[in-house]
Amino acid sequence: MKKSLTVALMLLMALQLGAQSKEVQSLLKNYEKYKEQVQDVKRGEKPATWIRYAQTLTNAYSYPTNNLWIGLSSLESRVVLKDQRALSTEYKDIQGEQYEVVKYEDKDLYYNADGKLSFWIITNPVIKGVDVLDEAYKAYDKAAGLDTRGSSKSDIQEGLTFIANNFINDAMAAYTLGNYADASVKFEKSFIAASHPALNVVDTTIVYYVGLTALMEQNYQRAEKFFNKCLEMGFESAGDTYANLAETYKQLGDMEKSKELLSMGFTKFPDSQSILVALINAYLESNDDPNKVLEFIQRAQQNEPNNPSLYYAEGNVLKNLGKFEEAVHLYEKSIEIDPNFFFGYFQLGQAYYDKAVDIQTAASDELDDQKYMKMVEELDQMLGKAIAPFEKSLELIQDEEIGKVVVEYLKNIYFRLRTKSPEYEASYEKYNKMLEQH
Repeated sequence: MKKSLTVALMLLMALQLGAQSKEVQSLLKNYEKYKEQVQDVKRGEKPATWIRYAQTLTNAYSYPTNNLWIGLSSLESRVVLKDQRALSTEYKDIQGEQYEVVKYEDKDLYYNADGKLSFWIITNPVIKGVDVLDEAYKAYDKAAGLDTRGSSKSDIQEGLTFIANNFINDAMAAYTLGNYADASVKFEKSFIAASHPALNVVDTTIVYYVGLTALMEQNYQRAEKFFNKCLEMGFESAGDTYANLAETYKQLGDMEKSKELLSMGFTKFPDSQSILVALINAYLESNDDPNKVLEFIQRAQQNEPNNPSLYYAEGNVLKNLGKFEEAVHLYEKSIEIDPNFFFGYFQLGQAYYDKAVDIQTAASDELDDQKYMKMVEELDQMLGKAIAPFEKSLELIQDEEIGKVVVEYLKNIYFRLRTKSPEYEASYEKYNKMLEQH
């Protein structure tokens, strides 16, 4: 009985695969047929011929995922794909998100943590060696050129809409997988298809995505081109276009152009946090007027009062201006907002350490013994205050190289203070050993 059941199941599977194979064969047959027709001198002059060819291409493109849609539950997908056998299932962590990947003969389906279909990748297309959507776009473009009476306008518009939408789907899949170069190209192809004169749907958001994914891919020349195109088209994305174009020019080495764009964006969008943060970094990196930097930082704090980085940044500016106490207060505020903010602890420790170094330098020139001893006492106090923030930052650090820097600071402090107590001596030995092990 068990053997008979196994044979029956194998026969059913063979029939299913055979049925699928026949559909694919039909699609390929039509592809070859209409490909030949568009090359025919007479038939190739008719828009209907090119439309049939384009439809054959898009049918072949969509065949592996027919009846599937984004947001479908995994259970619903299994019902839709009841005649197809999943080959395997695995779990992947993609850019911090967990996905269940179900592999079929011709596609991989990616389900998010909620069990919803997020995107798919076609692994075995019906027509191989051809960019099917590209080819279909060219066919519709040809049909539009031949359709002087406009009798095929609705078919052409429907086809171009299909192509534009599916290029977006493919771009989003590539983006999720971290293939930013591929995503950028496909976003651009989507824009080209949608903005074709026969359809004339101009989506400036897609142009922005072309530039953004190019920037993420570090293709700065391409990013510059499309962010500038966004501004020409009036798409400013509440200031983000200015911020991203400024970052692009910064990466291209044109800091003045970067600052010019940020200032322009700040004038139009004074509440844009992305522009403010970029402005702060630009002025800090180019050592411009610190009062201007403070103005930007304080504006940003008004918009985002619970961002520890902004108080940390203000502390750095004030520290460079020699305002030690004010800087310390701001570092303390940053870690008060976020008790796990590494940079706040590290910079607080470094502020005390640097102050101790300044005192040591001044003490070396002091001839009055009484004043000298008082300065030495103050020096040790500053080093003592640096211990707690440095040790807390060491707990939080994940970067090994920065961790070594913190250990070096702690070793030097405890070496200086080692004679004050056995605990200090032990700590010196501990951190010295840690450095020797690296």
